[in-house]
Amino acid sequence: MFQHTRLPFRRFKSYFPVITGILVLQTLLFLLMTFSGGSHDSLVLLRFGALEKALFHSGEWWRLVVPIFLHIGIVHFLFNSFFLYILGPQLEWLFGRWRFLFFYLMTGVCGNLATVYSDFSGISAGASGSLYGLFGVYIYLYLFRKGSMDPETGKGLLALLGINLILSFMDPSINLVAHLGGLVSGLLLAGPLLRLKRGS
Repeated sequence: MFQHTRLPFRRFKSYFPVITGILVLQTLLFLLMTFSGGSHDSLVLLRFGALEKALFHSGEWWRLVVPIFLHIGIVHFLFNSFFLYILGPQLEWLFGRWRFLFFYLMTGVCGNLATVYSDFSGISAGASGSLYGLFGVYIYLYLFRKGSMDPETGKGLLALLGINLILSFMDPSINLVAHLGGLVSGLLLAGPLLRLKRGS
């Protein structure tokens, strides 16, 4: 697999245009929210398309998709951007560009749907559902595609996933439901998408 962390930006964006596009889009949106009053401001978040149950049920279905690219605060933005940069490129290479984009959006939407039909209250935004979906692919490869991943890497990812889930559970402000929705949908979608690629 590619050692993408050593690639200069020009080569990175040509190898991984989907991830580059996502990173650019969420950076632009974060800057726009910052200059519009701040990404912690509820009104700013709602104006930019963050997920809120009542608005979704009133017909604003796009709030399942747009929040994938929004973040609440600089730490949230940097953390999710870093994880996408680390976890994403291998899977864009593995799935192919359009399948990866479909996967990223679908797991994010599944995380947001889980939020809508859960007890979570408040405004939700962030790429965490999609990122946990990426975790789901790696866990699928480790558990069901023996030899496709170094065992130590697989164990490390399981440990990292476990730590993140525990931290999410301990902090009530974190949308654990979206994380679990993304993770489960990632596990379920990984196999069919990989078989689809192999048959194409």
